[in-house]
Order: sequence, then C-alpha cells, then structure tokens
Amino acid sequence: MNVSNYMTRNPITVTKYTNIYDAKKIMEDHNIRRLPVLDGNRLTGIVSKTDILEASPPDLTKHSIHELNYILSRMIVSEVMTKHPLTVSPDTPIEIAAKLMRKYKIASLPVLEEGELVGIITESDLFDAFIEIMGGHISGSKIILTLEDKPGALANATHIISRHNANIISIVTTRRGIKEGESLISIKIDKEDATDIVEEMREIGIAATSRFENPV
Repeated sequence: MNVSNYMTRNPITVTKYTNIYDAKKIMEDHNIRRLPVLDGNRLTGIVSKTDILEASPPDLTKHSIHELNYILSRMIVSEVMTKHPLTVSPDTPIEIAAKLMRKYKIASLPVLEEGELVGIITESDLFDAFIEIMGGHISGSKIILTLEDKPGALANATHIISRHNANIISIVTTRRGIKEGESLISIKIDKEDATDIVEEMREIGIAATSRFENPV
C-alpha cells in the first residue's frame, strides 16, 4: 500500500504572503492542524498551529484578544513556516512515510507528483492505515498463532481457515517479543466464532487462540 491510498488529496493551501491570523482561522474553520504553503504552484513550506502559537506573544495575559489578532494579522506565513519541508510521492510505500515521520519527528508530509502538490499525509492518516491493515474497521474473529519460521507453516493455517468457509480480512506478522525462529501471526476472519478453527489448528500442533472483535 502506498501513500496515495491514504493521503488527503488536493489539500487546502495558503501562500507565503497569507497573514497568520487568516491561516489560523482557515485551520479552525476546516478542523486541520497544518497547511502547505505555495509560491505560485511550487511548494515552499508548511505552517502548523504550533508554528502560529509559538509566533504569538509569550505573555498572552498582557494582550486583549483584539490586540492579539492585530499582532497576528501583521505577520505573514513565510515568517513562521517550516521552509522546504520533507516530501514524498504518491507511490511512496506507506511504511516508508511512517519511518520518515518517526525519524525526523514530524507530523505530516506533503505529497508531490512531478513537482506539484497533490496531497498531504498526516499521523492521523497513518493511524487509519494501521487500523485498516489490522482489520480493526470490520467485525470478526482474530486468531493469534505462533508458527515456526519455515516454508508452508502459514499455509497450513490458512488452509484450515479456507475449509471452514471463512474469509481472511487481514494477516499481520511480527517477530517482536517471541523466541528466535518463530513468528507471531494475527489473522482476522469474518466469523464471530473461530473455536472450531482454533481446535483444528491445535490438533496439528499449531499454537492458536482467538477472540471476537467489534470495531470501536
């Protein structure tokens, strides 16, 4: 799955000459936390609510709301934005975007295609991707398996699931937190009760448990 599957397309933008009071109001009106900044058609920066907050006077109690708005209206986005932000393309794998955000401690990435802004991907979009990949958006049973890292090990489990006429919603694997030479597998299926499936897996030596999950 790529960034294009989860990004917000054609995001709301401002120019580098937009005053930060207007930028702040745009964010509030559209319930967003950041805005790509354009110079013509070229991405030149990104401005966030935090940038605007940090540009505000440090002691707000000394200023009335009218004074604060006046101060903000005298400043433009280019004074507070992050210049030349890190970007990705629509075909960047979603996990690469997540690694970049984590590595550089940033909350969003503008998406460029042939130099033009076509979208933005944020931490919230990555959460949505994680929920979908884990099958958290659909009711069903999650079967947790511990399997040896060897060819055919997973195929045995999925063959049993197929025989019980269950559809697989998601499969996720990890080697974190278990002993070397094994994998922990999470399989979400579209059945409320996976008891028979788990029992058949145990009969052939697969360590398996299950639980029913409803989306929150």
